[in-house]
Amino acid sequence: AVSVGAALASGVVLFATAAPSSLVNSPAYEVPAQVTSEVGGGVAVPLAPFYDVTSWQPGAPGTLVKAEPVDGGPDGMKLYRIMYQSTDLQGNAIPVTGLFAVPGGEPPPGGFPLVGFAHGTTGVGQACGMSQSPTTPNTPSYSNFVPHIQPLVQEGWAVVATDYAGMGAPGPSSYLVGPLEARGVLDSMRATAAPSALTGSVPINQAKLGIYGKSQGGEAALSAMELAPTYAPELDIGGGVALAPGLTPALQGVLDAVASNPTSTSQNMFVLLIAKSFAANYPQYTSLDAILSDQGKAKLAVLDSACGGDLAQQVVDVPLSKLLKQPVDSGLVTALGEAMPGSVPLESPVMVVQGLKDKTILPQFTHAELMSRCALGDTVYYVRYPYDDHPSLNYQARLHQPSVIDWMNARWAGEPAPDNCANQLLGTAKLASGVGQ
Repeated sequence: AVSVGAALASGVVLFATAAPSSLVNSPAYEVPAQVTSEVGGGVAVPLAPFYDVTSWQPGAPGTLVKAEPVDGGPDGMKLYRIMYQSTDLQGNAIPVTGLFAVPGGEPPPGGFPLVGFAHGTTGVGQACGMSQSPTTPNTPSYSNFVPHIQPLVQEGWAVVATDYAGMGAPGPSSYLVGPLEARGVLDSMRATAAPSALTGSVPINQAKLGIYGKSQGGEAALSAMELAPTYAPELDIGGGVALAPGLTPALQGVLDAVASNPTSTSQNMFVLLIAKSFAANYPQYTSLDAILSDQGKAKLAVLDSACGGDLAQQVVDVPLSKLLKQPVDSGLVTALGEAMPGSVPLESPVMVVQGLKDKTILPQFTHAELMSRCALGDTVYYVRYPYDDHPSLNYQARLHQPSVIDWMNARWAGEPAPDNCANQLLGTAKLASGVGQ
C-alpha cells in the first residue's frame, strides 16, 4: 500500500524539484472586483418545494427521479434542477439533487460532451448546494456557477453538478467523505447521460464524458475517478480535472499540530464540517463526542442553516484548539484514511492544477497527492501557477495555457495524455511511498 506520510514528504521535495513543464511562469490572474463581490456565496435561499422527498421511493442508482427548469439563466443555456437516485456508504438508496446545465443550441454530431462537476466548500446544509439559486448573486450556487459551470457550458459541454448528499434533498452529510461524494458525482452523470423528456431530451455523447472539480470538489473528482470502474463501469470517463484538491492527510502528527494551534481560527469551518460528516458516515470509527469539545458541539447547529462565507464568519470567534479534543481522535484519523483518495490507481488520465499562493489548500498536500498518484502509475499532468491563490486559480486554469479545457478536449479527441510524473526523483518517491511492499 502507499504510505501517505511518505508521499507527503515526497510531495514537499517535488515542490522544489518537479520537471520544469509543471511550473507555468505566469502572473496571477486578476479577478475583476465585480465578480469577486458577487461570488462570495454566503446567502442561503429558502428551499423550494422541489426538494421535498415525501413521495420519493428508493430506486436504482443513477435513475432520474424528477426535474424542473430553472429560470433566469444566461442566453443560450438551459438549466434544470434534478433529483436522482444514489446510495450511501452502506448501499442504501438515497435521493440526491443537482443542477443540469446544457447549451441551448443544436447539439454536435453524436451529442454534447458531459462533465460531472464537483463543487468546492459551501457547507453541508440543504440550502448550500448548486441547484438552489445558480443565477442569484452572493449565493452558494452562484459562487460555483459563474467561475466553473457557466464557462464549461459556453464551451459547448453539458454539465451536471451534484449538490452532494444532504445538500438539497435530506441525507447524510458528505463533506470530504470521498466514497460518498463520488457516488453523488457518478450517479448524477448516469441520471443525465441518457436523454430524458424531463430535461429536454438532451443528447449526450457517451464517448465524451469527463469529471471536473475544485477544492472540496477536486478531492471529490479524484474520488469519483477511483470509484468509477467498480461503481459505474458503464461510464467511459475520458479524463478528470482537479483544481487545488481539498485533501486532508490522515496523519496523526499533522492533525494534532493543526488542532493544538492556540490562535488559529481559519480552519474552524472545515473542521466542523468534517466532524459532522465523518461522525455520521463512519460511526464504527468515531463520533462527535470523540472529535469535538462541548464548545465544538455547540457550534454544530449553525451548519444546518448557514453556508459559505456566512458560515465561516459564525464559527471563528474561538480558536480551533478549543473546538477539538486533543489529541485528535485516532478513529477520525482512521476514517480519513478510508475517505481520502490516493491509494487506488486511476484508469483515466488526470490533470491536477495548483496555485502556489493558495492559503486554503496547502500546495504541499497537493504535491503529496500527486506523488501518490505517480507512484501508483497513474497518468498525471501536473500544472503549478506560482503566483495564483485559491480564487484566481478558477480563472487561470481555464484561460491560460495549458488550459484545462484544451486538455479535456484533447482527451476526447483521442490524443495521448501528457504525463510529467517522470522526473529524476520519481524512482526514489516510489521506494519511499512503499509501493510493492
